[in-house]
Amino acid sequence: MQNTKNSLSKERQKNAILISVVFACLLPTLDLFFFLNTQNETIKIIKMKNQEVLAVNYEQLKEGKNRVYFMSQGYKLAGDLYLPKGFDNTQKYPTIIYTRVGTQVKEQTGATYGNKLAAKGYAFFVFDPKNFGDSEGEIRNYESMHNMIPNTTDAISFLRTLRFVDRDKFYGLGACAGAPYICNVAIGDARIKAVATLVGNFDAAASLFGAYPKEHLDKMLQTAAEAKQKYYETGEYETAPIFGGMPLPPPESASKAMKDAYGYYYLRAGQDKCPNYSTDYPTIGLPVDPARVFMNQAKFFTTPFLVIAGSEAFTHDMDREVYEMAAGKKEWFVIDGASHMDLYDIDQYLDPALDKVNDFFKKY
Repeated sequence: MQNTKNSLSKERQKNAILISVVFACLLPTLDLFFFLNTQNETIKIIKMKNQEVLAVNYEQLKEGKNRVYFMSQGYKLAGDLYLPKGFDNTQKYPTIIYTRVGTQVKEQTGATYGNKLAAKGYAFFVFDPKNFGDSEGEIRNYESMHNMIPNTTDAISFLRTLRFVDRDKFYGLGACAGAPYICNVAIGDARIKAVATLVGNFDAAASLFGAYPKEHLDKMLQTAAEAKQKYYETGEYETAPIFGGMPLPPPESASKAMKDAYGYYYLRAGQDKCPNYSTDYPTIGLPVDPARVFMNQAKFFTTPFLVIAGSEAFTHDMDREVYEMAAGKKEWFVIDGASHMDLYDIDQYLDPALDKVNDFFKKY
């Protein structure tokens, strides 16, 4: 009798566990069902609001740069759409979504790449993510992987509503920090047919934690922790220089990377030419977002992939490692003599890189 009771008890436990598992699986579906039925009117209103904001006047679109807006995470984001010479809104064009270099605004590398690739026949789109440039967002210049991924996904959805966008020839391009951004989107988004990256900084955690002495890093982390709490409690935040208050111009003893950064962000594409750009960041974050990594995911990446590196770039070895790990069709291309920031805007290095991008995308 005791054995029978024990057997029944064990059977009931198994059944209870099974029921719990099934219920746990069904619960999100039931929640979604009730939400869709009770919130139907709200959903309609949200859709109508988005459609109103996203409206594009096709007759005003022209070759060259065009300002457009789209919604993401409840914020209105601004983007520049570069269109080819002789643009006709009734025709279809291969289209590139570009994720810009970290902390940049759309008028920097986005403008350089946009003009050059539109001249090759592409519709090219670069946008200011939440908190940057002409886009909405409360914490100005706050760079975050957790904003860039949904912002980029929504930018793709927006672009694909435009009648001149060829959905079958839709490509992703990223430079520096934009490389892991576009790859992290494309790995789970089949709407992107191929991806190209230039001087990708694919491991921000290594860049951050390997670049600073521990005592300096500990101080930054503590400052960020206190700033996050302050912002939550008061809505206020402070800023600090992205480049750590380096002397301007950098001394002769400074690293080449620091000299290159000064050359680009202060001389060639600084605030005098791009007023929306800021060399300060909010201290609720870090100078580099350590969540911006693609090294672990690369081995699962099957989207056709072009990796372009500068032979003298500090990101060269990182780029090569990601290339070696990628699982799908892939190509490796090195620009001899180019440093990291040479591929931002120096024609002798950038032009052959974008020629290669064009040749690669045409295959897909």
